[in-house]
Amino acid sequence: MYTPEGMLQLLSARSIAFKLYHHPPVGCGDCAHLFPKVDGVILKNLVLTTKKKRPLVLFTLPLNATANLKAVADALNLPRFSFARHSDLCFIGVPPGMVSPLALLNDVGCELIYAVPEELLSLPLVNCHPLRNNMSIDIKLSDLHRLVQESGHQIHVLKGCLNA
Repeated sequence: MYTPEGMLQLLSARSIAFKLYHHPPVGCGDCAHLFPKVDGVILKNLVLTTKKKRPLVLFTLPLNATANLKAVADALNLPRFSFARHSDLCFIGVPPGMVSPLALLNDVGCELIYAVPEELLSLPLVNCHPLRNNMSIDIKLSDLHRLVQESGHQIHVLKGCLNA
């Protein structure tokens, strides 16, 4: 299981370019003012669950966007969502507020479904937590998605899942 330090070492060992920022802990979208000025588009991550608690869905979108959760559920052919609890995330070793697509590397059983809005694909550089919410990194979206796919996760690109 990766730690924040181990994740940064992995990125360096794989020669994946990133820029590291240190800042006060940021765990919610309305805390954006705590972020330093970054080059990448800041991402937020919603961990969603159904009444049956599985599957869990990680929906990643730009910080300034809002998700249409009904549209996300419909696009994935799943019933209505609620937000996952801390106990739902124990298997990835990352508590709520610190989840990012990099946490998928700790999901060795591929229990999480990873979904993004199609609008995200137009962003060349994004900013996300490296498993701790007092740090963030700028990373090319293509590098981030390559790591996600190499971890065994499919990337579900969803249309019409952001509110206007």
